[in-house]
Amino acid sequence: MNFPSESTIAPSLPTGSEFVVVGAGLAGLAAALTLHRAGREVVVLERAGAVGGRVRTDIENGFVLDRGFQVLLTAYPEIDRYLDLSALDLRPFVRGVSVWDTGSFSELIDPRTSLSGLMGGLRTRVLTPTDRVRLLRFTIRLLRSPNGLLDRVDDCPMGDFLKMSGFSDKSVQRLWEPLLSGIQLTPSLEGSARLACLIIRCLATGPAAVPAGGMQAIPDQMASRLPDGSIRLRTEVDEINESEVVLSTGDKIAARRVVVATEQRSAARLLNEEQRLGRAQWYAYFSATEPPNESKTVHLLPSAQGPCRNVAVMSNVAPEYAPDDAALIVAAGPTSEREPPLAQARRQLARTFGAEADSWELIKQGVIAHAQPLFVPGAPFTRQPYRNRKIVVAGDHRTTPSIQGALVSGRVAAEAAMARA
Repeated sequence: MNFPSESTIAPSLPTGSEFVVVGAGLAGLAAALTLHRAGREVVVLERAGAVGGRVRTDIENGFVLDRGFQVLLTAYPEIDRYLDLSALDLRPFVRGVSVWDTGSFSELIDPRTSLSGLMGGLRTRVLTPTDRVRLLRFTIRLLRSPNGLLDRVDDCPMGDFLKMSGFSDKSVQRLWEPLLSGIQLTPSLEGSARLACLIIRCLATGPAAVPAGGMQAIPDQMASRLPDGSIRLRTEVDEINESEVVLSTGDKIAARRVVVATEQRSAARLLNEEQRLGRAQWYAYFSATEPPNESKTVHLLPSAQGPCRNVAVMSNVAPEYAPDDAALIVAAGPTSEREPPLAQARRQLARTFGAEADSWELIKQGVIAHAQPLFVPGAPFTRQPYRNRKIVVAGDHRTTPSIQGALVSGRVAAEAAMARA
């Protein structure tokens, strides 16, 4: 797909379209692809200068820097509808984690992947013998239950679920809390156990990965499957009157149906709804002359020792993320602040990886203020997409906070819009 650049003249906006999708994040692109594949006319309006929404990548001085620490769970059921994984040139993480415990990392690797993973799991001090048995049983139950272990009425905070399941306090503090608070962006383990179980099932079914060119490759691939000219970048929507979309320029586009596929705050503004709280992630990228280790896992750090929950040596996983003479390290965690806790993070990284971490050069830092919509225990996996007969709503705030949720919401919204057209 060829997007208009600043040096070219973009074709004029249409005055009407069968369907208008507002937002070119993953939900909007999934909605547009669903409509296009059904033979329907669709125009996508995006206020930013690129597609992807929160799934974006910047290239700086040879480093590939995703906006926040992001990965693709390759076992998400919905991705086969919209992505060609082989064409994304994925670089997988090792299926497992490195857990910080009493001065060193213990690797907990999926025993199905290697004999060393099995032996490491048996030797680790992070899990008691009872924990190992419970983890094995828990994983087997998840793999045999595609819809998860909990119904909506049985949902509860993940911390309560782990306690009821009999896991030791040490395993909760060292393994479960940094793993799940890093994924669900919760201060601790107050996130939905029902959703966490499905995420863990995906982790047990297939590896997490990043495209060699960065996470931006995911929305770029989706956009390339739409007709040329159907996506209009740097086009901001001011209001929606029934099925008429009013742009910030004053131009208007009439549509039979409108799909609002923005993040929740923008959707609330356009639809005159209440804005809801979201969860934030802080992140920092560092370069080093040498990687701190050779691991291709995500490193988990306990919350009691600092703000870093997840650390990954991205250049170990995807060498394309850094120049040949450098290593790229990312640290991240949940936050309620507007600025990254960089000073505390640096002290934690030095205590963890040694004095060499003091020499790591900060490349980029930031806070993704609304990295995920709020999802509390007992929330439905899919909310009604209808706003009225003319408007439907998509976005992971209508489903679950994930790439999976965004793709599902786009498809559901597009199907609903066609059913009412």
